Amino acid sequence: MFKFKGISSKKMGVVVEEEDYFLSKASSRYENIDIDGRDGSLFNELGYTNIDISMDIQILNPDKIDDIYNWLNGSGEFEYKGRKTTAFFYNDISLQRMVSIKRANIIFSRSPFWVSTDQNYKTVTDKIVNSGNIYSKPVIRLEKGEYDVVELTIANVRFKYSFHDDDYVEIDCENYEAIYDDVLRNRNLEIGFDFPRLFPGENKITFHSGICVVKVRRFDRWL
Repeated sequence: MFKFKGISSKKMGVVVEEEDYFLSKASSRYENIDIDGRDGSLFNELGYTNIDISMDIQILNPDKIDDIYNWLNGSGEFEYKGRKTTAFFYNDISLQRMVSIKRANIIFSRSPFWVSTDQNYKTVTDKIVNSGNIYSKPVIRLEKGEYDVVELTIANVRFKYSFHDDDYVEIDCENYEAIYDDVLRNRNLEIGFDFPRLFPGENKITFHSGICVVKVRRFDRWL
């Protein structure tokens, strides 16, 4: 069973053959560089592509076909086995004529990465564990204690944050933003070009000055 836009395939009366294809690995994007006088090529990694998934479905209730067309249309959150990603349904749906149960083949695209459906903050102390199989770009929440300024290292990235009158900050490592109460606070953040990435396994937390409560979400990610 899967969910798209918060609606389950079970509710819509859709049965998917071989759902494990949803977890197929995305391809890497790269640039192939040939240099005169050098044996072999160099590869410049450019990230990952979206992946196309082909699924064969059975429609148990033909009266729901119009609802299914409306459901499997456009982009939205796609959930499967406790993970979620973004899926894009932009292709046509071709029905196959059957006596009672209708069948169809649907091709859709999804983003290359999965994250956990559980996006609640978890309090951490000396380490953050990424249980996935590829680096993640988490949201790190720092909650102010007795210190106005804290400096710490997470996953080999050292940074400093000045709370001033704020009692917390949420640092989005994917969008390179520090947010308090929906207001940008990047001016309070001293950090280099790189924001923390959490690699699979344990990622150490070290305080250099001050101390605060550290919470994290979106810390597991799968390819």
